[in-house]
Amino acid sequence: MTYKILVLNLGSTSTKVAIYEDDRPLAFDTLKHPTEETVKPLTDQTEFRLEAVRTFLKTQRVPPEEIDIVSARGGLLKPISGGTYNISQEMIDDLRSNRYGRHASNLSALIADRFREKYGCKAVITDPVVVDELVEEVRMTGLKEIRRKSIFHALNQKAVARKYAYSIGRNYEDINVIVCHMGGGITVGAHAHGRVIDVNDGLAGEGPMSPTRTGTLPNGSLAKFMEDNAMDYDAVVETLTKSGGFVSLAGTQDALELEKMAIAGDEKAIAIYQALAVQIAKEIGSRASILKGEVEQIIFTGGLAHSTYLIDLVRPYIAFIAPDTIYPGEEEMQALAEGGYRVLSGEEEMKRYE
Repeated sequence: MTYKILVLNLGSTSTKVAIYEDDRPLAFDTLKHPTEETVKPLTDQTEFRLEAVRTFLKTQRVPPEEIDIVSARGGLLKPISGGTYNISQEMIDDLRSNRYGRHASNLSALIADRFREKYGCKAVITDPVVVDELVEEVRMTGLKEIRRKSIFHALNQKAVARKYAYSIGRNYEDINVIVCHMGGGITVGAHAHGRVIDVNDGLAGEGPMSPTRTGTLPNGSLAKFMEDNAMDYDAVVETLTKSGGFVSLAGTQDALELEKMAIAGDEKAIAIYQALAVQIAKEIGSRASILKGEVEQIIFTGGLAHSTYLIDLVRPYIAFIAPDTIYPGEEEMQALAEGGYRVLSGEEEMKRYE
């Protein structure tokens, strides 16, 4: 028996949509939306985006009634363990109210739920960014009011860890690996037997710097910077997550442009890439310690993993820990399809959000 899977991954101005037969892609498109529609409040965008998805299905000559499951990108929800979750009413309520944060990805499950309501299929999310499997000892900080959070590229990290495990004939639940997702944000996770027991908070810019994020900063210097610039909360977040990293140091968030400058001998660009490499290596080293040195592989993924220049700078610092594997880019659509397929085929039990 084969299954038809509809995959939805919503961004602020577009909708990525794909049709899979089991875990094999049949069709894919990125649906661009008019600005006058995408500037509306998120909850007012459900119908026009759903109609765009139906138009895509019509173009592909796939009747909506043939879809067995809609697998949607998870949004900002309460902390949950990894896995594939039924889109419940409680989940819908949390996403509609933006209870745990406002992001375009919150729409994915809302549209999946509307599709299920109309056509009678299943609707799920897999490994949202709020996956929280941290061991208790890494949560505590030196300030009792603040505890560390787990917000990271869970979907892609777990997908490439599973892919690596499959490539060596083993299960994800049986291996220890470190996954380094390098993109607009950089997150480094310690995967211990199927659980990410330690990872930096990528949403807040913790960890290495990146094209737009500052990375972790010296506390005293940050406090002085905030005081000198009379910054409120929103201004601090903007600095840490949108105008830091390459933007602050080089005036661009274009990693390819900066890399070309470094390769051409630009001293400033070289210095930035060398600092970035050291920060990534230190984060990997930190994850190796929480795994007590029992690391079978270090996996690089994300857009910046296309850069052999960057990885070659990182490698000398981490070669003593474990060998590395590179899966450049993101495999989010494939990962969502596989999550839906595992549920349909009985390989994985669908979890409840409660």
